[in-house]
Order: sequence, then structure tokens, then C-alpha cells
Amino acid sequence: MKGVEVVHTRVFAASQDGGNPCPVIPFGDNLTDHQMQRLARKFGFDTAFILYPRTKSADIRVRYFVPDHEMGVSGHATIAAITIALLKNRLKCDRITVETMTGLFEVESTRSEDGIIVTLAQNKPVFGSAVAPDLVARALAIDPKRIVLTGSPIQSVSVSRAKLVIPLEDSRVLNSLTPDYEALWRLCDQFRVTGLYPFTRQTDKTNAQVEARQFPQRAGFPEDAATGVAAAALGAYLATYDHKCQTGRYEFHVAQGYAMQTPSLIETFIECADGKVTRIAIRGRAQVLGREWVDV
Repeated sequence: MKGVEVVHTRVFAASQDGGNPCPVIPFGDNLTDHQMQRLARKFGFDTAFILYPRTKSADIRVRYFVPDHEMGVSGHATIAAITIALLKNRLKCDRITVETMTGLFEVESTRSEDGIIVTLAQNKPVFGSAVAPDLVARALAIDPKRIVLTGSPIQSVSVSRAKLVIPLEDSRVLNSLTPDYEALWRLCDQFRVTGLYPFTRQTDKTNAQVEARQFPQRAGFPEDAATGVAAAALGAYLATYDHKCQTGRYEFHVAQGYAMQTPSLIETFIECADGKVTRIAIRGRAQVLGREWVDV
């Protein structure tokens, strides 16, 4: 067979039809940048390419492309890539270091009856300045009163790629959003974030403490079904404002994708000590849907 092998996966699925699709190319070392971009454009999703590392301390290297550009790192795509790398025997141990354009990330994996569970560590959070609600309300096409600023602000948070975290009134408001995308992308440019992550603490999803949606910056698609780096940033935000970074370990289950009819659930873990967030990680599983060979 000619061409390149592609393994299709779904990550963070909360139901049979849920999760974020992620095509993975398990042997991408001979592909050019142009070919990688063209494949991502063909599939229309975050696409992960597994490569040999360039850094001695790394076990594997992953590149990430969305239809319109290359990204530094993607949480759900990393979980998909590590899963496929283990199944393809490109990795020999359960604790590894992944090399990305954004930097090095530590990963642990465990095998269970349900598949391979992957835990991906993130960087310590970097918080930006608070953002005025009227700017965000215009981009999301909602009444500013639907944004709840009691106890926590609209704020950019980065644990690898910056997201603008926006607290909303309830899941009804969240799931009825119809953003003005041009205004949303301009807002991303203005505050140097890679997407808006509106969320609510008042979710009607029984398996989650919070619910969110992710609107990425000029990715080639308008919304993500599950976004690991954004959920990790939200976890750091909640640990900071809801728990005041009191020493301990906090676990948040973030529901996402319901407005897209692709229910997803992201687990994020936050550890705090001495009034600071000291560790952040996300955990999830990639389901293998099938594979194909594609001409490049």
C-alpha cells in the first residue's frame, strides 16, 4: 500500500458519539510541512504527527496541525498520539517525555480494561490581566449581565497555550452561544490568546462540576468538542479563585461538546501548596476508531 498510515481516534468521549476526533499519523518523519498541513486540512481536525525526537531528554516528538495552521501543543491530540505510539511500539515505557514546539511535557500511561489511560502534565499557570465584560459580550453576542464576575474575573490563563476564561451564568446561556467569530478572533489577537473558553459552574451535567465550550482562534473550524489545555487552564483558575490555592489536591471534571452533540468529559488535577498552584495535569483516553492509508 502506498501513502501514509492514519489512525483515527476520539479523545475524552463521554458517550459513544462523544469526544474530540483526532487523526494520528504514527510514522510522520518523512512528511514535509506542506504535506502535514494538507493532511490536517483534508481531515478538518487537530491532526497529530509522531516523529523521532530532536532533544536527547525526550522519548518522542509530536507536531500538531489544525486545518489553517500548525499549533505548539494540543492536549487531546497528545493523548491520542501517545496512545497510538504505545500501540505501535514506538514507546517502550509508561513514563515518557514528549517534545513539542511549545516545550517538553511529562506523560504517564496505564493500561486498563477500557484501554490506555494517559495523564499529561502541564506547565504552571500564567494569569493575565482581567478583561472588561462588554468586550467579551460583543464577541459572544450575549448580554453582559450573563457574565458572572462575582468572585472571579474574565482572565487569560496559560498552562501551555493561553485561553480567555469567561464565567457565565448557567448551562442554558453557555449552550445557546452563537458568537460573532470575526469579533472573537480580533479579541484573541488583542489579548494574545488562542481561544475563548466560556464556562459555567451551574451545569446540569451530573458527571461534571463545570461545563465549558472552546472557540479557537482561526483554526479552520469554529468550535472544539474537548480541549485539554483549556480545561487544565480552567482547573488552575478554579483552584485559584474557588479554593484560594489552599494546600491540597483538587480534581475537576469538565463537560464540553454538548452544544455540538459530541459529549465529552475532561479530567484535570490541580495540586496547591504555599498559596500557589504547583502541579497541573489532564487525564483521558483515546478510542481507536479505525485506520486508513492516504496519499500525500
